[in-house]
Amino acid sequence: MHRAFQKITWVELGYLLLGGPTSVLAFGVLLAGSIVGGILGLTVIGLPVLVGAFWVARLVARVERERARLLGPPIPERWRRPTKPGVLARLAAYSGDPQTWKDLGWLMLLTPIGFGFAVAAATVWGVVFWALSTPLWWWAVPDGAQAQIVSSDWRVDRWSHALAVGGAGLGLLLVAPWVCAGLARAQAWLARACLTPSERSQLRARVDELAETRAAAAEEQTDELRRIERDLHDGAQAQLVALAIDLGLAQQKLDEDPEAARELIFSAHEGAKSAIAELRELVRGVHPAVLTDRGLGGALAALAAKLPLSVELELEAGSRLPAAVEAAAYFVVAEALANVAKHSGATRVSVALRRGADRLDVRVWDDGVGGADAARGTGLRGLERRLGAFDGALTVTSPPGGPTEIEAAIPCGR
Repeated sequence: MHRAFQKITWVELGYLLLGGPTSVLAFGVLLAGSIVGGILGLTVIGLPVLVGAFWVARLVARVERERARLLGPPIPERWRRPTKPGVLARLAAYSGDPQTWKDLGWLMLLTPIGFGFAVAAATVWGVVFWALSTPLWWWAVPDGAQAQIVSSDWRVDRWSHALAVGGAGLGLLLVAPWVCAGLARAQAWLARACLTPSERSQLRARVDELAETRAAAAEEQTDELRRIERDLHDGAQAQLVALAIDLGLAQQKLDEDPEAARELIFSAHEGAKSAIAELRELVRGVHPAVLTDRGLGGALAALAAKLPLSVELELEAGSRLPAAVEAAAYFVVAEALANVAKHSGATRVSVALRRGADRLDVRVWDDGVGGADAARGTGLRGLERRLGAFDGALTVTSPPGGPTEIEAAIPCGR
């Protein structure tokens, strides 16, 4: 099949035509930022303007990264983030980031290149369609206007001329896709060269991410230790103290009032069972024993059995995963199912686990009322921090009215 009839040809044409409006947008950002920011930049009023100009420039660069996905893999975003709140901190982060200036450099190149290439592509294909369609409509053109169809010296005033123009259109049809392909590939190459972060920037961003992940993991561990201490103090410890008091009183009454001693021993026995249940629940929150005994599949089946709803489980069989990965997946499902039981009002729930070459994908779906938001839910935020320690990611899709879908990607090695 000739390239004119392949999908990639029209993708390349769309890429070039989209360069027209984005080039106009880039020109407006550069013009407004340089004039307004340059004039007001010497005053306090100009600082927010400069910050806004940098922010809009990043937004346009993001649009360009999305456009580049039409012809290749996505271009990563690695921008330096402010370390402190405030206009000055943002301005320092934006202006001190090499990627910001690379983005601005691409916007400067895009202004002439994007507009020029879009006009060239539109012209090439316009001529092709005009030439191919000439045999269909030339006869309807008034005689006085026929001189302008091709040139004032050569009119399309007979079928032979019309068919000759149509034949030329066929020839152009063979060439036009390759011309546009060259223009599109050249522009995409320049975009990737300018918008792709340098290796140093990527390494720095990676270090920043790891630092944030480590801080979040440390905070999560501290919170977990505080929770364990609080639960021990308020739960099992208090019950054990009451147990010791009951046993002490029973010892005193054993000779003089055996019946009262028997009641105290019975009460102590019940308190001991309650304390054991508290300790089991506490240990389950640290690392569920069922994971060690039955593996991730068995642990999730036990979780689903406790839910007052029918849960569809789709678990891919395979070898055991690292214990930390299994625990992370377990807590993702446990938190999601707990939210379903408490807040969703769902009637259907499904849990799916799929193991890829180097990661485990977890998906929990329900047909509830939706509205789940990781920014407002402490449980989901805790899951994000827990997965961050594995370089994993949590995605929550929960529009008002539902359904809710929670997806977790957990790297697990090969």
